[in-house]
Amino acid sequence: MHTEQERAVRRQRVAAAKDALARSVSLGGPHVAPARAALREYLRNLNEARQPTDAAFQELVGAPFREPRDRRPR
Repeated sequence: MHTEQERAVRRQRVAAAKDALARSVSLGGPHVAPARAALREYLRNLNEARQPTDAAFQELVGAPFREPRDRRPR
């Protein structure tokens, strides 16, 4: 069983992930589709014991809205 605090955190994360998915529907770019897929995968795996840290979750939620870094050598 999960504590009430764990349930509250989980509800907040689910709401944030769903919000990010809804807001990123109209975005374009090569980085958006993989970021959206990662969010959907997170939602599918909610019942697993291993969950991302708060920082990793914030990166996951913000990924569709950030432009990817240019990885070409300078």
